[in-house]
Amino acid sequence: MTKNIPPKIYKFQSFKSEKSIENLRHGQIWFSKPEGLNDPFDCAISIIFTYPEEDMITFVREHYLEDLRKKGKSGEISQRELQYLPNGKPSQELIDQTEKYLKETNQQRRKEFSQNGVACFTTEMNNILMWSHYADGHKGFCLEFDTNYFKFNDKLNLNEVIYNNSFPTLSPLDIVQKPLRVIEPLITKSKDWEHEKEWRLITKEGNSAIEYNPKALTAIYFGCWITKENMEKIATLPAKSAARLFQMQRSETEFKLEYVPYRV
Repeated sequence: MTKNIPPKIYKFQSFKSEKSIENLRHGQIWFSKPEGLNDPFDCAISIIFTYPEEDMITFVREHYLEDLRKKGKSGEISQRELQYLPNGKPSQELIDQTEKYLKETNQQRRKEFSQNGVACFTTEMNNILMWSHYADGHKGFCLEFDTNYFKFNDKLNLNEVIYNNSFPTLSPLDIVQKPLRVIEPLITKSKDWEHEKEWRLITKEGNSAIEYNPKALTAIYFGCWITKENMEKIATLPAKSAARLFQMQRSETEFKLEYVPYRV
């Protein structure tokens, strides 16, 4: 899976959460368990499995039977091929056994996913709705991160969210040939959320914080309606990085947010 990682990603923050300032002070990102997210489907969906004939044949011959050979059980190969691929086509027994195994795997993965940690970001800093929903109605702030630095350069665990009207669909062959697709339930959301242009970091342990390289934090943007007191809370924090400070403001000519350098 090739990813075009964006050079900058943004995280909106509200002063209603004490963790916002605490995490900023300690240079860390908070990873919530899925139960703490605002979408009831988030990380709680199943993979829908399909069983295309050609995929099942390839799955049996190139993976299942090959696995028997590697385990020194070559004597079983002819019997298994006749059992699972009579006349060269998948038997109902093969499909039933595969369905049973994948159903159990699905249930186990959903339990595991419920314990994972998720940190959400966007590629759009000036989105009016995002400021309204995630920065306390423009009274919060937004952090800008450079993805060249830890932990934002974690190419395996930094994923672009997939927006769809359906749950992810995979064949048993996909599980073997495209193992990264197994995490799709963690990064697939309804198209209703598409305007968020989300990227997310995923960790195994939820409700935990992970420190990032201080150089990763390159700018902080204050919302249009943030109080002077709250701006000073951030501006006077001990500097761990050279983050630039900006103030968001309304455009005078269109429905658009602009920003100017923060002035003490």
